[in-house]
This record gives sequence, C-alpha cells and structure tokens, in this order.
Amino acid sequence: MYLQDRSPYMENSGSSNDRNSGKTEYQLTLIDALKKEIEIARRLDPEKLAAEIKKTGFSCQNCGKCCKRAFGDNRVVLTPQEIEKIQKYTDLSKLEVAGPLIPDISCPEEAGEGEEDRVAENSSIMPEIDEKKTSEPFRTPELLKEDIDPDGNIHAYGWMLRRKRNGDCVFLEKDTNRCRIYPVRPMLCSTYPFYIEGLKLYTCECEGLGVHISAEESRKLAGSLLSRYVSELEDTLAMYEKYEDFERTEKGHEIAKNNLEKGTCIYIVHDSRGITKIID
Repeated sequence: MYLQDRSPYMENSGSSNDRNSGKTEYQLTLIDALKKEIEIARRLDPEKLAAEIKKTGFSCQNCGKCCKRAFGDNRVVLTPQEIEKIQKYTDLSKLEVAGPLIPDISCPEEAGEGEEDRVAENSSIMPEIDEKKTSEPFRTPELLKEDIDPDGNIHAYGWMLRRKRNGDCVFLEKDTNRCRIYPVRPMLCSTYPFYIEGLKLYTCECEGLGVHISAEESRKLAGSLLSRYVSELEDTLAMYEKYEDFERTEKGHEIAKNNLEKGTCIYIVHDSRGITKIID
C-alpha cells in the first residue's frame, strides 16, 4: 500500500539559526512546495482523472489482500478527522483505533486461536481490542534513530490504523474479509488501489485492476481521490507548520533501546493539530 514519507527531517539540512528557530531550511522548503502543490491540486480536472480511472479499470474482488500484512505493506494513514469518525462509529478510544505511524519493520506473528477475530459483547461489528495483545510487536528502533530525541522518545509523523499481532488490519473479519467499519473506512481504503503523487495518478498492486468500471463509478472514485489528495496535502502542511525540530543524541537512542527491552515505547506523535505523547 502506498505511503508518502511524512518526516520533515533531513540530516544536515539548514543552518544552526534555522534549527534554533525550530524550522530547518529543508522544512521551510517542504512547506513552500506543499502550498504550491495544494494550489494546483485544487484545480485538477475531475473529468480527466475519471477518464484515466475508467481506462485503467477496477472492481474490488473482496479478497482482503490489501488489509493483510502477508501481502505487503498494509499500513493505513489516518488524519485526526478520520480517527474521530471511526471513534464515533465504534465507541472506541483514540488509541484503540490508531497508533503511531512508524516504518513497517515489525514481524507479523501468528495470533493464538480465537484471538484474531474476537467480537465485543456490546457490538456485532467490533473486534475486542486489547492494545497490548492486538497491536503488532515493535522490534527495533534502529531504523528510527533519526526520530529519537535526547529523552528516548520516538517521534512519529502521523497516525495509522491499528493492526493485529499478525499485522492484519484490526477491523478485518477473518473469515469473510469484510470491513467492520466500512461506512466510515479511511479515504486511503475507499480509493484503493489508486493514489495521486506529484499531481499524477498511480496504482498499487491489486487483483481488481483491469476490470471494467462504469463511467459513473469512475467519476465517483475520481471525486473521492481528489478529496483525499487535497486533504492529505493540507494535513501534512499543517503538521509541518507546527513541527519543531529536536536534537538527536546517542544517549536518547540508548534510552529508547532500554525502554524497548522493558516492553515499552514512548512516542511523540506529530499531526495537524499538534503533538500527542503516548506509551505503547
């Protein structure tokens, strides 16, 4: 599943004055580029996009592969607004719905019998969620070294949909491949396998590609895709504008490793509304 790199950090970017002000030259460049891209994105022709979609062809095969870790990176990025919609629909807490957006470096585990698809007593559509048992295990902070501050907090740049210990989406029904939150599913899910990057249409690997799609469905999908594209750009821009850089030290990396050995990860999640500190 396609995910853009949302990190506003690049090593050795900007001057010391930039860093002292909380923004590096690289971050300021990203902000300027995003503003320009948003302007152009708002003027994209939905009819042309719909024509491209119709030419490509698509029909969901209900295979559930896009929701399963065994078939590739199935992380689903969420905006704060999407998290709230899912919370309202499910009556779950924020951290039961979403977790920090981190690199897909976990190793999926086989869940115990009955664990993968348990259903809460008060709802016929919801899995029984235990964060420690449901979230996939996080193995190492090595690839996140540049995202760790001196206190050992791991900085994440956004949220993603929770996954089971085997890496599958927590809202996927095991036997039917049905989505338990289908009416409020994230924009990424409702527009899959299409995405827009750099003002161009792309597709992810999917068995449903190449299948006939009607002109009406193409227009509907094009509209949703454009809304998603602009929304994601605006959300990323707001995050970058609020983001302040931090120092990276070897001490912080060691603290994070020690925390992990104790079974704890402390995250600072940056999003369009600010920061959230969580212990996962």
